[in-house]
Amino acid sequence: MADSGNSYAAPAFDLAIETCLRQGTLFRLQWEWVDLDKHLIRIPLSARGAENKGVPAALPLSIKAHLVLQSLHPVDENGALQAEPFGPVLATTPSAVRCIWKQVLPLLGIKNLRWHDLRHGAASHLFEKGLHPFEDASITGHKSTQMLKRYTPLKPESLIAKLG
Repeated sequence: MADSGNSYAAPAFDLAIETCLRQGTLFRLQWEWVDLDKHLIRIPLSARGAENKGVPAALPLSIKAHLVLQSLHPVDENGALQAEPFGPVLATTPSAVRCIWKQVLPLLGIKNLRWHDLRHGAASHLFEKGLHPFEDASITGHKSTQMLKRYTPLKPESLIAKLG
């Protein structure tokens, strides 16, 4: 994706995996919401919506998500980081990234991978890191553990070490 000509395609992919954000929320992210010093994204209520799809008010950033955001941070005419950038974090459209996505996946031999599958994988990865289901839900925005369970099936093999 880095060679696609769209400099936001690879970062969008990385941020989708690292933040668990749905595509719509990811592409609405604004620099005003990003606090790189505190490793947080604070999503205002007006951007979270009232629908059933939960979006966290504050999203903690992994080290990789933080690095990706730093790499996207706007610079001024002298190449210095802008103190308070404004506007979208990903200055591209979901359809532009989706177009690249559809071109790259066959080249990698990947079939039937949807963008939303990145969210499934990211939620599973949070459990693999040892997060409690409530901690996982605070990042993914799932409102019930039943819904989170659907996205994150537990593997019996992963329980063997815990059982002793």
